[in-house]
Amino acid sequence: MEKAFDTLDSVGPGVRAWRFKVRILRLWNLYSFAKPNQLNSIEMVLIDEKGDKIHATVPPHLLNLFRFKLNEGDVYRLFYFKVHKVSGLYRTTPHPYKLIFQLKTKVQSCENNGIDRFGLSLSNIRDICNRTSGHEFLVDVVGLITGISPPKEYVFCGKITPMIVFEMADYSGKCECIMSGDDVGDLEKMLGCGDNGLPLMIVQFAKIRNFRGNVAIQGVLSTRFYVNPSIPEAISFKNGLPIEGVETLSSIPAFGFQPKPAFEDDFLVNYPKISIVNLLESVENGIYVVGATVDGLVEGEDWWYPGCSCARIVSADSGAFYCKPCTKRPFEMVPRFRVKLKVCDGSGQAIFIVFDDDMNKLLGKHCHELVALSKAKNAGYYPPELELLKGIQLLFKVEKNSGRDVLFIGSFRVKRICNDVSVMKAFDSVLGSGDSSSYYGLFVKEEFTLFRII
Repeated sequence: MEKAFDTLDSVGPGVRAWRFKVRILRLWNLYSFAKPNQLNSIEMVLIDEKGDKIHATVPPHLLNLFRFKLNEGDVYRLFYFKVHKVSGLYRTTPHPYKLIFQLKTKVQSCENNGIDRFGLSLSNIRDICNRTSGHEFLVDVVGLITGISPPKEYVFCGKITPMIVFEMADYSGKCECIMSGDDVGDLEKMLGCGDNGLPLMIVQFAKIRNFRGNVAIQGVLSTRFYVNPSIPEAISFKNGLPIEGVETLSSIPAFGFQPKPAFEDDFLVNYPKISIVNLLESVENGIYVVGATVDGLVEGEDWWYPGCSCARIVSADSGAFYCKPCTKRPFEMVPRFRVKLKVCDGSGQAIFIVFDDDMNKLLGKHCHELVALSKAKNAGYYPPELELLKGIQLLFKVEKNSGRDVLFIGSFRVKRICNDVSVMKAFDSVLGSGDSSSYYGLFVKEEFTLFRII
């Protein structure tokens, strides 16, 4: 007769020959932050027949011994562990302790269909929104995807990383969920295979955080998700929905970052077209379109700033960076463009300030790349890519705001840039050859097409 196994809820301090029969509910690799290709540990969540869960870790010196013996979803008999107290802000279970594999730990594969394969501990969205971003436990949530934003990109550890934001709703409320990295592609594939109606989604082991001033949930390394799964929790949720009509919707409503209008609409239709001299003399705040030639860079001005993941500037604080809008200290700042251009159009001169998105598209490079190259080559104050902008003609959608802070005094923030030749010619013809600003349209440099914005 098989000897009785210990239950996970009985785990505590003290020397004991622990014996468990558990399923590996979740397993993921944890890599070094400084050396992304170096595996630091294997992390997992174990669940037993009673439904209790505990975190377990394979430390670095035992990776080669256990990494090929453990598979997510399988059931094992496990013997002999160290027990450590749990701490930190990414706790996968409420259990106060975690298990550490040892050299003498034994792993035996077995079968047990009585151990839950999903191990969900669902929270409703209202309860999640009542918690703070410092909540230490990861959460599970089920809801309908009621809105989704177009994918965005940001720089993380020097790499361009995709990000997507979607809105989840249940009977108690709604919140935003952020996914990034490989999860974005996986989610898009799952959504593409779904039927009509709003998709039902389960997100497991997600982090509660502050996002755009509200409580949201974010995917982390341990997070996994299911779209329209045929499991009891999903079926029960869908049967209990008090919402009508969700089955008839053919697509998920878009929200958040909307696609930009076509160049023709943005630069020829939506906003008044104006020369620089009239822009300077105008007393009316608003958005205007100006055609001008880049005359150079404003000397002695920084061309980039240290930014948070929210794109706001961070400041030095006690040896670290601090983002005031996010009220946090980002682990890593991201260089972002803020380039002050001197421009002219034959009627006058002005200073236009161009930021990250437009500079990325104009140069075909990201700010962190130029910062790294400048440091590596011990280059001058401005990278040569910025110097090459001199003499280029562009259309600028700019904002005139007399109430701007000191950063914009005597200058104008650029909202968007266009270098589409057909749009520029149409812009000049609309102004008419008699207008002072039509100087811009007299010629378009052939090499200008090298800087094609998509």
